[in-house]
Amino acid sequence: MKKRWIVVATLSAIAALGIYAVKAPSSDEHHFTMLTAKNATIEKQAIAVGQIMPTQAVKIKSQIEGIVDEIYVNLGDKVEVGSPVIKLRPNPAPQDLTRVNADLLKSKADLESAKIRLANLKRLAAQKIIPANFDAYIQAQADVKSKTAELKQKQQESDLMSKGESDAGSTKLTSIIYAPINGTVLDVKVDVGEPIDSTGSNQEATEIMTMADMKNIIFKGSVSEHDAAQLTEGMPVELTLAPYPDLKIAGKLTEVAVQSEKLNDDKDNNTQQTQSFDNGFAVEVSDIKFPKGITLRSGFTATAHITLKKATDVMTVPERALYFKGNDPFVLIADDSTKGYKDVPVKLGLSDGINVEVLSGIEPKQSIIDASMVEGL
Repeated sequence: MKKRWIVVATLSAIAALGIYAVKAPSSDEHHFTMLTAKNATIEKQAIAVGQIMPTQAVKIKSQIEGIVDEIYVNLGDKVEVGSPVIKLRPNPAPQDLTRVNADLLKSKADLESAKIRLANLKRLAAQKIIPANFDAYIQAQADVKSKTAELKQKQQESDLMSKGESDAGSTKLTSIIYAPINGTVLDVKVDVGEPIDSTGSNQEATEIMTMADMKNIIFKGSVSEHDAAQLTEGMPVELTLAPYPDLKIAGKLTEVAVQSEKLNDDKDNNTQQTQSFDNGFAVEVSDIKFPKGITLRSGFTATAHITLKKATDVMTVPERALYFKGNDPFVLIADDSTKGYKDVPVKLGLSDGINVEVLSGIEPKQSIIDASMVEGL
């Protein structure tokens, strides 16, 4: 009898343990990845990609045609305004030279004729045959002055075409081109012996070289239309240059385009459905605090991080800790319930896309469950 009770008791204990094992949650089922709320600084930023370049860059072109005779500067030279940078040698077309010389001879003949006419009328006026204010006499005087000026102009044209220099009053006309600004030579686009088209020709003028003031460097880039809607002048900017990826360089947003810089229509198909739009908005950053000792070159690729909003020393959690019921955010707090956690509603603040500010709902340094790793949410 006693043995029978022992067997019954043993079987009952085994059955109870089996029922508990079925109903009780397993430890593996409640093994969650945990995160911790912590204080940090959250920044919402707009990203602009572009280049650094000088504020003032000048493309030098010639007002006269010719052939490059001498180049006085080299790439990278620092040049003061008014310094000679290039000299041209006249290279007129034969028909142009013939025309100018013919015009010069005609002007000389016209002036000689006008002087003879004036001398005749002057003699008549001296003999009291005509009055001193006789119309023809006054016109003859004007004609001599006009023909003299015309001859001088033709002579200057002839000198420029044949010699490459001439005088125009106190101004010296020359085929030497001078630096228009104080700056650095960024690019020399011609070689000695190369022909040059002038700004007065029917063709596009030849770009001889580019100069820029490298003491005043700005950033120019573009942002998306979503970021452009939130930008205002004066926002702080942090620049990163491609050659110096570890340097964070401070600047200030000084210009935001009113209109998109690119609005590209599909020219092959003008239907509304096939139009493609690239709504980049140009931005400009200046007042850049470049560190001393770095080499700056126009065209360096740069990325501008423009701070839209900033929250300092606030409680944050990774965004992967959140899950939503409709539009309402929640976090999961571990407990002793069957599923192993409870839903806690939270109020959110600023987000940078990775971490998010929590205004209320949890305590600082509180452990929360990584909701992205929980199945069935």
